[in-house]
Formats: sequence, C-alpha cells, structure tokens
Amino acid sequence: MKKSISICLCVVGILLALCAGIAGWVVFLFKDQYRAVSSIRPLASDLYELTYKGDYGINEFIAQGGVRSEEELGPFLQRFFSHGLLPMESLDVNACDFGCSTLCAKTPNDEYIFGRNFDWAKKGKTLIVHTCPRDGYASISTSNMDFLNMAIPIDTPDMMAKMPVLAALYVPVDGMNEKGLCVADLFAGDRETTFQERGNMCVTTTTAIRLLLDRAATTEQALNMLDSWDMHSSIDWAHHIAICDATGHSVVVEWINNKMQVMPTVAVTNHYLSPLRPDVGIGATFARRDTLCARLKMLHTMTETDMQQLLQDVSFADYTDWSIVFNSARLTATYYYRTDFSTGYTYSLK
Repeated sequence: MKKSISICLCVVGILLALCAGIAGWVVFLFKDQYRAVSSIRPLASDLYELTYKGDYGINEFIAQGGVRSEEELGPFLQRFFSHGLLPMESLDVNACDFGCSTLCAKTPNDEYIFGRNFDWAKKGKTLIVHTCPRDGYASISTSNMDFLNMAIPIDTPDMMAKMPVLAALYVPVDGMNEKGLCVADLFAGDRETTFQERGNMCVTTTTAIRLLLDRAATTEQALNMLDSWDMHSSIDWAHHIAICDATGHSVVVEWINNKMQVMPTVAVTNHYLSPLRPDVGIGATFARRDTLCARLKMLHTMTETDMQQLLQDVSFADYTDWSIVFNSARLTATYYYRTDFSTGYTYSLK
C-alpha cells in the first residue's frame, strides 16, 4: 500500500514538473509578446497605447525578402509572433477616403518640429506604438486599426486572443525614432498603384515605414533605403511619404510609373508635388498646403504651440483622427485625438 502511494506521488510529481516545464517554456517563448499585449492601455475612447520591447522579427522579415502585400504579411506575422501555434489570417486592409497634412518647421531654439494630421473618413480605433527593438532605433508610431479592419480586444483577459494586435507594429502610418527621423504616409492624389519588380527586397507602404523608423537615422539614409527596395503600395491608392530629420532635411517621396521621385519640401498634403503629375490631388489639398506654407512664411519659425494651432486650423471636425507634434531635438511626440486640442498625450524617446 505504501509502495503504491509512493509510486502515485512520484507520477504526480513528474506530471506537475512536466506541466511546470511546459508552462515555463510557453512563458519564455512568448515573453516579449505577453509583455507587449499586457501593456495595452486605453487613453480615450478608441485610443490605445502599446509598448513592445524586444525582437519583433525585422531581421527575419528582411531575410525572407520582405512582402509584396498585406496578404503576404499576415502569414509572416503568424509565424513570428505565435511561432506557428496560433492562427492569424491574412490582414484585411480597408480602403477609405482620407486626406492628411504634414509640415516641417524650425523653432526659435533652432530645433526642428514635424506636425501631422491624419484624416480618415471612418472612425475606428487608434493604437500608439512604442517600440524598443534589440537591433534598431526606438520609436513612437501610430497605427489605424480600422485600416486593418481589426478590433482591439482590450477587455479580454485572454492574452493569446490579443496577439493579433501585434500586427500593428508592421502597419504604422507615421512615427519618429530616437534619432529624430520623422516619417508619415499620405495619399498622393489618385489611384495609381506602385508595383516595382527589380529583384530587390519587397516592401509595402507601411512595412517601409517600420523599417525606416528602425534603421534610418537621417533623411539621406531613408532615401537610400527606399531606393534599394521594391515598393508595393497598400490599399490600391497612390501614396507619398513625407520625411524630415533632426537637421531639417525635409522631402516627399512619390512613385510615378513605378519610379521613385524625390522632391524637397517642408509641406505635404494630398496632391503630387512631382511636375510629372501637376494639379492631381484630393479635395481641398491645395488650399491646405497653401495655408501651411503661408503660416510658416509669416512666422519664419514655429513653436510647438504654433504648430498645434496650425494643425487645428487645417483639421476637419469629421475627418481628423489624430494630430501629432514631433520634436526631433527633444525627441517628444504630443498627440491630440479627434480635434480635441485641449488634451495632449506626450511621449518621450529619451
């Protein structure tokens, strides 16, 4: 009898040790992902923040040659973030009319600030993402979860159920990194899509922004990287990317007939700035850019308060989802959500 009890206790002990070992292995395997989804926090209605510290697969993304579409991105994210254990369907990208504005300006203290309005016709959920990769620059970026047709499961205690939210790391539409490089995606003015096939690594609009924030310190580095990739535009629209660094080197990058075009500019809205596409734009894009340029010319330099007021002046009550003022010297990002310019959410990369 004592021998049987002893054997049973040994078996139970072995099973408990195995369970503990498996649980420990799972915790170790998903430690970065668990920590990230545990950090999801609501800031306002439909506005959330998330911090990801550690490896989120950039080296693996580069090693596989990138992706040509969000449909290809989904399986990659499933393999990396869930180690193949959890399903993650191909990302379902929503198209919707939007018109954005950006401006790079010098401050009275010889710093450079970058203002950004993100205008989106559908009101969805917004995620502010703070990344601290092991082999890249820390950054603050923003993802429109409606762009992915994805709800943020903030209320569920199931950590695994929250894992798909990590796809937001690869779909930023704007951001600034610890070197002061600011990047923003804007519609360019028509539906011409870019589909480069030169034998280079492939990127989509948003994965390109992720890579630039992680790996580029200056505008020149960002341009060299973009030129070395094959661009595949997202959601069947023409995009252009506004870039500004801590020295004030400010440009817009456009793709016309699958060729990259670079124009120096401090202000970008929703019309092409390349002379190859004159007068092609969306809505009040020309008037908004005129307002940005006229205010900068009048003031010569801008404080962050000036930039905040200007963003408010060119915003739309029914369309502007968020506004940001990035400071490339102080490495701060201040968000204003849905035209509530009385409430700011400030983040620091220092």
